[in-house]
Amino acid sequence: METTILLAKVVGPLLILRGVSILIDRRHFLEMLDNVEAETKTVSFSLVPVALFMTGMAVGLTYRDTSSLAAILFQLIAWGMVAKSTLLILFPRLVAKKARLLGQAGFLNVVCLVTITVGACLTWFGYSAWWATASS
Repeated sequence: METTILLAKVVGPLLILRGVSILIDRRHFLEMLDNVEAETKTVSFSLVPVALFMTGMAVGLTYRDTSSLAAILFQLIAWGMVAKSTLLILFPRLVAKKARLLGQAGFLNVVCLVTITVGACLTWFGYSAWWATASS
């Protein structure tokens, strides 16, 4: 449970920041999606999915807490990282085209809403659990 609280305190605010950054500079994210196919030819696009895969596998294989919604969310995030990075490693151009199409279809609104909502839930969980243990 301590690990879940720590992760929630770190990942929750990060997700809120990401969602708010989409609200503040939406054009930047749409431009990124428009140019994502060109990015598939860069070294960083080759290395980032490998790091994402390793991180997702490490968390997914070692983190076994399922005692709360936050813990289950971390499991889903970890295995989602593995799935996404696998697709990015095997089919980078296909994933880039799909991302661009989703951006054109307005999916960025869904991403923004989900990141802020999940971030707020995790932040609340992390800091309310920390506050409860600190005050007792």
